[in-house]
Amino acid sequence: MKRKLVHVLLLSTFIPLLLIGIISYTSMHTILETKITSGIHSNLKQVRVSLENVLGNLNYASQQLAFDGRVGKDIYAYMTNDHPYDRKILAGEIETEMNLLTSTNPNIGLMFYYNQGTNQILFPNLLVREGFDPAELPVFTKLPGISYYGPHQTVNAQFDRKVMSITRKIDYPDLDQLYIYMETDNRLVDTVFNKMQYGMGVYHLIVDTDNRIAYSENPSSFPVGMRLAAQEDANRSVYGTQYTFEEASNQGWRVVAVIPIQSYKHEIFNWFLQFGLIAVLSLFVSISFAWLIWRIVTRPLTSLNRGIRLMVQNQSQGELQLTGIDEFDYSLRRFHEMKGTVIQLIEDIKENERNKSRLEVEKMISQINPHFVHNTLDTIRWQARLNGQEDIDHLISTLNRVLHYNLGKGETATIREELAALKDYITLQEIRYQFHFDIRISVPQEQLESRIPRFMLQPLVENALYHGITDDGLIRVDISQEADRIRIEVSDNGMGMSPEEADRLLQGDDPAHKRRGMGIGMPYVIRTLKYQYGESAGIDIKSRSGEGTSIIITIPSSTHGEGDLQHARIDC
Repeated sequence: MKRKLVHVLLLSTFIPLLLIGIISYTSMHTILETKITSGIHSNLKQVRVSLENVLGNLNYASQQLAFDGRVGKDIYAYMTNDHPYDRKILAGEIETEMNLLTSTNPNIGLMFYYNQGTNQILFPNLLVREGFDPAELPVFTKLPGISYYGPHQTVNAQFDRKVMSITRKIDYPDLDQLYIYMETDNRLVDTVFNKMQYGMGVYHLIVDTDNRIAYSENPSSFPVGMRLAAQEDANRSVYGTQYTFEEASNQGWRVVAVIPIQSYKHEIFNWFLQFGLIAVLSLFVSISFAWLIWRIVTRPLTSLNRGIRLMVQNQSQGELQLTGIDEFDYSLRRFHEMKGTVIQLIEDIKENERNKSRLEVEKMISQINPHFVHNTLDTIRWQARLNGQEDIDHLISTLNRVLHYNLGKGETATIREELAALKDYITLQEIRYQFHFDIRISVPQEQLESRIPRFMLQPLVENALYHGITDDGLIRVDISQEADRIRIEVSDNGMGMSPEEADRLLQGDDPAHKRRGMGIGMPYVIRTLKYQYGESAGIDIKSRSGEGTSIIITIPSSTHGEGDLQHARIDC
């Protein structure tokens, strides 16, 4: 068994690993390269979109300083007005508007107007570095009247960071040398590039519309101004010992990611290394599990067999399918024998329970001595008849018939016999309680010869009388055929009962009800149904306080009599 476990577990581990290794060798390399390339292009796309947003923000903000904007109109009035007071008022308004623009657009840093011919700077919102010359800035892309500059040293004299900027010509009728200069916030460019995560060493380039590098994070290998042609492969290109990946803007400039080939391949190599380690570890775990399972299985089996030998009797129950493993086969033989014994014990217990239920029913019925009761009642009846007591004679005769039926032999009776006994019982109850009530019985004619448990209807009607029927009350007994079952429903219009009382009645936990009247009560009905039909019979109580009570019994159908589908009715 130990050898088989080791062989099976090793094969179940080694074969999948071998198949995975072959698949990995043929396809995983391509999958990983595609995954890495897609991730790099996805990050580059984010860089491109971020840069486009930066340029769009600069373009939008500079429009507000142009001639068609409010500030542009004020600057034109300032430049064409020679009155000192008016120029001072206009200068204050221009500075206010520019400060407002800066405060409402946090991505904008330094901005000012300047004269291209004289390099005169007008209305700067921050301190400008000396020697400002836009011609020395790296041109990123050019549009009519607008120049974008790639990441460069800020012109702000208070900081030393990379920014992107824009110059926009303002076409004043008389001042064609006036331009707007605006640059991004000092931290914006760093934020755009630093937030990109590739999982390997990567540095970025920005290439302008003339295929020249306008910005480089690795100036030693890719200096600013170097020409870098667009790559022919849409995924990547090889440049020396490095891969280049790029994303092009619709304005013509490109953002490029440069990754050393060794760093790029390191990701794939790590995967294969991890796969090899997992394979070795899996083989070791399989061997360990084989040994552990052998230890775990053998000892319990030995103990189980010893216990089974003490319990089982030497009996065999039909064919036994063996596994070919001695330990399991031995246990299966012993368990098969024990199973037969347990099944027989269960059948014996069920039969004992059925006999016990039957004895309980017979004990309840036999609590009254039939011969003594009948003889005594006959003596009283004849004495009453001799004395001319017709009412007493009728009462005793009715009572005698009820007792004769209730104490009779046999477990079942026809519905016709049950209804006749019920009529006598109702007569006795009217005399006893001194009030009249109406009982209506509805049953198809063909059902009258169907057999139901003896003494079934009387306890149900007795229950209706107990739960609130008064003078002129109504009790309905409806018996019908539903498929292969007989449905018996006894309902009244009395006071009803609570759900708790209904539960107690179904459980037979109502001592006061057991002691009343001539019947044995609901416990007899429930036990009889359980004894004769088991789980095939059903009993349910539906009741609400003040709305009456219905008791519904369903039992399997028995033999039916012949006749048309008519209904018998008894009114009492």
